[in-house]
Amino acid sequence: MLYNNIDISAYLQPFLVGWTYTDNMSGQADDLQITLENTEQLWSGSWMPEKGATLKAKIIQENKKMFGTRDEVDLGLFEIDEVECSHPPSRATIKAISVPESSSLRGEFKNRAWEKTKLSVIAGDIANGAGLKLFYDTEDDPEYDRIEQTEETDLAFLMRLCNDAGLCLKVSGAQIIIFDEQKYESQAPFTRVMIGEGYIKEYRCRTTINGVYKACRVEYHDPNKKQKILYTFTPPNPPKTNRILVVNERVSSIKEAERLAQKRLRQQNKNATTVDLSLLGDVRFLAGLTVRLVGFGVFDGNYVIVQATHSQESGYNTKLKLRKCLEGY
Repeated sequence: MLYNNIDISAYLQPFLVGWTYTDNMSGQADDLQITLENTEQLWSGSWMPEKGATLKAKIIQENKKMFGTRDEVDLGLFEIDEVECSHPPSRATIKAISVPESSSLRGEFKNRAWEKTKLSVIAGDIANGAGLKLFYDTEDDPEYDRIEQTEETDLAFLMRLCNDAGLCLKVSGAQIIIFDEQKYESQAPFTRVMIGEGYIKEYRCRTTINGVYKACRVEYHDPNKKQKILYTFTPPNPPKTNRILVVNERVSSIKEAERLAQKRLRQQNKNATTVDLSLLGDVRFLAGLTVRLVGFGVFDGNYVIVQATHSQESGYNTKLKLRKCLEGY
């Protein structure tokens, strides 16, 4: 671990009680928490870290029983936003997040507008203003005649635009990342998780028909062209329900209507089947990767990791929140 780019790993080690790292795919900041023994009041005294200081951390996992394997993952850049001290027992907990409080992304409400622009341009302007880089990882780039930010923080405003466009947003490693979750879900699973192989500690599977639709119909009447655009999208293997999602939003072509129908249907259906897993610690599991579940009966299939929590106190553990990958949209 680096504190303001200074390696403090050796200083932490004698006091370390445990740590937790939560990696989110979209919509929430990643966070890092470190709990330290504080009997001598060092961490609430002269050693207390400064709020706003930066942390860079890496998890290294060595398994000497399996041919001396070694896996590691760089967690990226965090900013300390809270320090909590408690007694008994005497503990100090350092909490840090991947969205810098010192930047203009959060807590600063703004009013401004863009005309004749694209989402990538708006995201680039916001990233530059916050001192961050932009990684725009999608071919979708919605265009706007005029778009207004009214009494919104940059992060809330950009999240709203991404949600409307059916895209995901994440802030990590000093950069804003915008991506298409369908692209991530379509990648091949990097590993499988199989019942009976011993590393699964607990699991919970859930499937629902509540709020799920079998198809999406886009209806839009263009007053300028005096024409009506109608398009219905039904995915392969649709859910067993008769509900049809009706969307009335501006589109200029059947192709655009098809894209909108797929995005809106995905937003409604993506959480229809979910699985929570508790595993023996494995640093390879990260948000945005896909895994293959085997031996779970009707819940078998490909899943994307929407949240991965790694923690170590009495042993190293990994908890995953999974969502079943949608087919064809």
